[in-house]
Amino acid sequence: MQKLKIALLGATLVGCGFATATHAAPHNVGMTTVLGTAPTAQQVRFDVFLPLRHKDQLEKLLEAQQNSNSPQYHKWLTPAQFGEQFGPDRTTIARVANALRTRGFAVKAQTRSVHVTGTVDLVNRHFGIHLVTARSTPGTSLIVTNEPLQMPKELAAVGAQIPSFAPLAAHTFSQVAGKVYDKPTGRRGAADNRYSDTGPYWFTDMRQAYGYPSYNATVTANGTTKPLNGKGAIIGVLISGDVLDSDIQDMFDHEHWTDITGQPAPKLAARIALNGGAPFNPNELEPSLDVQQELTSAPGAAVVLYNIPSLSQADVVGGYLEIVEDNLLDVVSSSFGLCEKYFYPAYNGGQDFRYIPQIEHELFMQGNSQGMSFLASSGDRAGKECASVAYFNGHPSHFIPGVSSPAADPNVTAVGGTNLVTSYDGGATLTSKYVTENAWEDPEVPQDPYGVGVPLRGGVWGAGGGYSVMFPAPSYQMNVATGSNMRALPDIGMQVGGCPGGISKLDKKGHCNGGNDPQNGSGNTQRSAAIVAVDHVDRGSYLGVIGSSISSPEFAGVAAHLVEQHGRMGNVNNYIYRLAARQTTDGHRYYHTNIPGYNGIEDTDLNSSYSLSNGVGTPIVKNFIGQHQVERAGNPQTPSNP
Repeated sequence: MQKLKIALLGATLVGCGFATATHAAPHNVGMTTVLGTAPTAQQVRFDVFLPLRHKDQLEKLLEAQQNSNSPQYHKWLTPAQFGEQFGPDRTTIARVANALRTRGFAVKAQTRSVHVTGTVDLVNRHFGIHLVTARSTPGTSLIVTNEPLQMPKELAAVGAQIPSFAPLAAHTFSQVAGKVYDKPTGRRGAADNRYSDTGPYWFTDMRQAYGYPSYNATVTANGTTKPLNGKGAIIGVLISGDVLDSDIQDMFDHEHWTDITGQPAPKLAARIALNGGAPFNPNELEPSLDVQQELTSAPGAAVVLYNIPSLSQADVVGGYLEIVEDNLLDVVSSSFGLCEKYFYPAYNGGQDFRYIPQIEHELFMQGNSQGMSFLASSGDRAGKECASVAYFNGHPSHFIPGVSSPAADPNVTAVGGTNLVTSYDGGATLTSKYVTENAWEDPEVPQDPYGVGVPLRGGVWGAGGGYSVMFPAPSYQMNVATGSNMRALPDIGMQVGGCPGGISKLDKKGHCNGGNDPQNGSGNTQRSAAIVAVDHVDRGSYLGVIGSSISSPEFAGVAAHLVEQHGRMGNVNNYIYRLAARQTTDGHRYYHTNIPGYNGIEDTDLNSSYSLSNGVGTPIVKNFIGQHQVERAGNPQTPSNP
């Protein structure tokens, strides 16, 4: 199996992918602008999902796989085994496939779905709709319809669903806070933490602050001693877009990786393009940010980029489907999301798209049963992830409470976080010892995030958190007091940062201070960021970047350290919350807790065991991965922290 994985990593693969077709309902959350009728001969691809069988038994299996006293503990399924036990029966799949073939479509049967290719004309005639071309808010070209699908009778009879024809597109969670360094001129912009007592932070700074193992630390697993750096784990990034290998090299070169270690800098292991993927975009930051965070957090792990054509729900669901069918990745990180409420009928002219996160939920369950761990950024609008329905109807309005999907899914680890503050000795040495963290929100100016044409007020910046309206509290959250009987998020946190450029309300001194009252931090100006190498964006610069797009891929690297020692972990939330319960009883500290914060609605530090900004806390990494005895990473650019 390992040889097969390595073989896969040696090439660029092209997956079957999904169409970027969507339904643009009358209230389409401002995400598409219709351009004209879709050419009837144009090819589109979509997937037909069929209901799972024995879901109650699947739930029991997932619990047993996380119970160390069970004979099924960490006994993971293959995709074929999952299909046999829980997927639709082969007769149903064959019946659906045949019904589509007889209507002129090309069909490929999969574990629990049917992949379909056909022309716009075929889709129009056999699904009773009229497809049009459209452009999403980020500028992606889509094929959409404003009419509900009329399922052929054979598909309707078995409860088939087609998420590829839904109106919603996710967005990424990152924002540039400012230029840190310009390589051609040698000029510095915003002072990084090496020149002040707060961020932005280089990756070595965060490794010291969060107590990663020393670079020289080793671990013995299955009789083999190896470096404790994620070696053997495979991490995946699901995103739309590609990266420059030179950006990754620049990040490691800045910290003198090769000079210190004598080893070449880690590189992206493979690119897997689904349906052709998205081309490299010189203005796109997210793919490079995600890959750099994962490689610098776990330099021994293999990192694979799954590149989907867009962040439409069609392509997002298609990406997750391809990932669970490939069964290549141990840990999957996604730095995008969408307000959970946007799937409800009120936002879509009466159409109900809640079946889409339910399909994703089933894909996450399948992946968990195969041992895969899914992570997602918790969002960047603190407690106000959503816009009101009135805004999308063209009326000036306000941001409202809500959480982000897929982070809200109980089979996904929602990663939020904080502003990190470290020690500073005036620049005599490079040192980033942990001092404190905060989760104060940054109030924002009125804005029009979806291009509706009216202002949306009351926005705040901060790690997303709150309570799902869709999913009840999972059993693992019974270990802490989250304040609700619904799924609470985030689950854990790391450095996120604050003070988004251009949209923050600033005080008279030009600072983001979270407000001058005690509830908002009493003028606290300690804001952080992560440094990302982005040659392609600004002539060879390093930018300070903020957002839970930083914390999710960094925590993916932390999770890779667990995989290195124990093999696949499945839903890692079970492990996260067990440690939170143990922290008060076994004498070890696994997390930084009691971190003050406010999310625009309430104080986020609910109690000593749970926060609506950083979940159970931010990890003390070497303790979190069960290596209390090893040396921790020391000062940046030293042998213990290259």
